[in-house]
Amino acid sequence: MYKFFGLVLLSALAAVSARRMNINAPLDRVLEQMNIQQRQSGTTSAPLPTILLDPKVKYSGATFLGVDSMKRTSDCWTEINGNELTIDINYGFGLATIVLPHLEIDGKNMSAYATVRENSVHLSYTATIVEQKCHIKLNELKVEKLGNVEFGASRPEYDGSNLDGFFKLVVTPTLNGIVDSNFAKIETALQALCKVEDFQSAGQAPQLLMSLL
Repeated sequence: MYKFFGLVLLSALAAVSARRMNINAPLDRVLEQMNIQQRQSGTTSAPLPTILLDPKVKYSGATFLGVDSMKRTSDCWTEINGNELTIDINYGFGLATIVLPHLEIDGKNMSAYATVRENSVHLSYTATIVEQKCHIKLNELKVEKLGNVEFGASRPEYDGSNLDGFFKLVVTPTLNGIVDSNFAKIETALQALCKVEDFQSAGQAPQLLMSLL
């Protein structure tokens, strides 16, 4: 995922002469490149950690399907202020399906899936660049929307249940709480984006891209 953040930074290189610039088009290209790369490597799904969401709901062995469907969910921008380059983007997944082979609700076991049709994450970070060295400051990383959920279960009495409220009131705050509690660690990990020679030169984009792969 940090490669993705780095590619987003690259998408703003062409805007170094502007104060504030829409980066929708370059970001769309970057996301599609990422999706193609994921498909070619066969990484189209990822295991989901077990998180305590509700005392009555338990699951294990969950998988997220749709890693190769990243997309922009609204307008995205880059802004330059002196030696600071700020990236502000909103992204999500065209296919965001959670496969639940072992789900328990109120003590009843079943297999199930949940497809989150509307999902979006807001990411904002600032790269301060001085003498070809940079520092990354994470401004915000937040799940903004998880809605329009399609739920299917092997137990007929649960199949088709409306989980929009559960995702809005339980899942989203829980995920954001996890992010908030690890905010400093995430910001520290993002410093890996600074392992490039020159963020300011658009001509160096191919070399910078390779350094992040």
